Amino acid sequence: MSVRECALRPECMAHIPDDGYRWLELHHQGEAYGHAALAERGSDLELHLTLIRWGPLTRRRLAADADWLRTEAVRLGKRRVLGLRAVGPDGYDPRLFRFARLFGFKEAWVLQAAAMAVEPDRSP
Repeated sequence: MSVRECALRPECMAHIPDDGYRWLELHHQGEAYGHAALAERGSDLELHLTLIRWGPLTRRRLAADADWLRTEAVRLGKRRVLGLRAVGPDGYDPRLFRFARLFGFKEAWVLQAAAMAVEPDRSP
């Protein structure tokens, strides 16, 4: 198994609220290659994934992690996993859907959102 729980939110996931998520480290022989955040959302399991290393071995490990994720979703009584990606000023990345299909994600949507500071002088 190459997935282990983290007690604290990983720095690379600072853009995700530290509330209601399980933080995971993806690793091989103790060397991390990514982090994930999971949250239960109704009948779905929400997934955020950040890779810090890439290559053929990482791709193979991610396939095993996807199997673990399916098993975990079934254990929690979820009907599907929703993989979400937050984008910044760089915008939409068409490679996301091709990447996601490699690991069994079939449905894809594009969402847009806007943020408004409630205290304009204190924006994050």
